[in-house]
Amino acid sequence: MKRRQLLSTTLAATGLATIAGCSGTGDLDGDDGQFPSRDVPGYAGWVPEASRGTETGTFFAHLDWTALEELEAGVPRTDDETEALLEEAPILGLPMYGGLIAPFAAFGIMFYPFSDDILPEDGQDIDGIATDSVTWTENVLVFHGTYDPELFVAQYSEEFEQADERDGYTVYVTPEELAYAVSEDAVVVATQPGDDDGYRPKAVVEDALERRLDEVDRTVDTDDGRWLFETTGDAAMAFGVWNVESFDDALEPVEELGAGDEPRADLDVGGNPVLNDVDEFVTTLVVDAEDGDLLETEARFSGLYPEDSVPAESMVRDHLVDEDVPHEISLEENRVHASATFEELPS
Repeated sequence: MKRRQLLSTTLAATGLATIAGCSGTGDLDGDDGQFPSRDVPGYAGWVPEASRGTETGTFFAHLDWTALEELEAGVPRTDDETEALLEEAPILGLPMYGGLIAPFAAFGIMFYPFSDDILPEDGQDIDGIATDSVTWTENVLVFHGTYDPELFVAQYSEEFEQADERDGYTVYVTPEELAYAVSEDAVVVATQPGDDDGYRPKAVVEDALERRLDEVDRTVDTDDGRWLFETTGDAAMAFGVWNVESFDDALEPVEELGAGDEPRADLDVGGNPVLNDVDEFVTTLVVDAEDGDLLETEARFSGLYPEDSVPAESMVRDHLVDEDVPHEISLEENRVHASATFEELPS
């Protein structure tokens, strides 16, 4: 993966103030009026319920380039700005963190022959590869878009052998422990394991396909997991974590890549009482822009808490959202949902 390509991709992901395109807010149809009910995003079908045992627990990060594709001249957000934003308005900073780290996960697939092509440089699609979005979860990257499987056979199959075929996906592996699967609408790639990693890429790809195709072992299939995705909905950027020992662990998945060029923001939120005790959460950022001008940005957060540690509404308002912008907060038992609408980003 070319450094220029990764940097331009990341800047596009985080330079929200000058983007064009639109990511809709979706229809709201809450059953009891307490929480919003949105369509469950497609990327939820790839996220596992349980971790493979990494210290960071189970997490996912998602970035949709189609909502951010026409980046115009402007000042992009840096790691330091993301850090400041997370402290000033965590409901906005958290999904932006997901959008920041998702492209850097491509460092984990740099030894695949298509790594320079799966995210075409300067927005120019290669004939047969048109990536719209990417989801990173555990040890797998899922690229969503339009793909020509025959292109992968003709151009990227050297040293790979076909290992399996199921439901439109063809799985390819190498003796060097690389594995990926390709279909007409997705490319599923296992990150290359390090010397101390205990996973096998072929098993990672097979597990991902099993989750997606057989609908098993997924967070979204649990009552709490479906609520997390249903209340936050589809978005340009998303980030979610569960099964972590502490919230600080939730902000460290990028360190597993060991690429040397990962984002450097020191995202320390240890003093935030709303985030300290959260067990599981999903946070998303929906962007509405037209002709290069930002119309509004809606940030959403849904979290699950221990019964004795559910934050009060006033605490959520003071420590998660920006009280100076339109916002909504809903609490019921151990569930907390909040949303905030920004017409411009905090400076």
